[in-house]
Amino acid sequence: MGGMEPFHVVILLLLGLGAGIFGGLLGIGGSVIMIPVLGFILGWPFHLAQAAAMTVNPAVALTAAIRHRKAMNVSMNTVKKVLPVSIICISFAAWLSNQLQAAYLEGGFGLFLVWVLWDQLKALRPKNATQENQKSGDYKATWPRASLTGGITGTAAGLLGIGGGLIQVPLLNRVCKLPLRKAIGTSSAIMFITALIGATVKDISLSEIVAESETDMHAGYAVIGALWLIPGALVGGWIGAKLSTSMPIKAIRIVFALLVAWAAFKMFYSSATTLLF
Repeated sequence: MGGMEPFHVVILLLLGLGAGIFGGLLGIGGSVIMIPVLGFILGWPFHLAQAAAMTVNPAVALTAAIRHRKAMNVSMNTVKKVLPVSIICISFAAWLSNQLQAAYLEGGFGLFLVWVLWDQLKALRPKNATQENQKSGDYKATWPRASLTGGITGTAAGLLGIGGGLIQVPLLNRVCKLPLRKAIGTSSAIMFITALIGATVKDISLSEIVAESETDMHAGYAVIGALWLIPGALVGGWIGAKLSTSMPIKAIRIVFALLVAWAAFKMFYSSATTLLF
């Protein structure tokens, strides 16, 4: 079992399943769930938890993207425009994240999640209903808008160890004007490629950071953990993607907002306890 206790393996399998379901349902990679559980329950250093989550994200995104593609919820035109800048930004940011103290990354992400939460709650108001019902071709995924989306998402994903869907879905929806379901599906397709590149950079530059932490773990734990997380993530991603095509838009918004609120609290708590005590 790669040197892990059976209990830890069970937790990893269940964690992968839960993260996969949320990933497929909301177009996210599941890092917002995996990182806190790996850190607070299994006691992994933050950077190691980031690396494991980032290594799982491509598997989650691929399963979800295939499902969304079959449901005609992926805008390939948008994917092609978002990818170039996103790949550059996530590569640099993933390397940079290993040079920064985890508490600062957590605090910054918590602040951004507050904005995302506000945006999602605002979108629940009735006056926004027309935007959710846009026809599939009624959006403005121009090169500048798509590049802005890719730049913000890639940078945040690389720095914080997330798939980027938490940020990318609302940006695709609000900036590129994709309907929510198409934004979720398109995010999954983009995330498969960017997460694969980001995870590779993160894992390669991880050894020195983990060696300096007060733990007997090594950088290889990220890959070992990911191998146990991926089976559940694959199954969960398929289930979540299937649910996303049948659930009402309002319900998806509410679940998304609750997930963001929970993630923000965890990030602020972890950051504050490290920096203030």
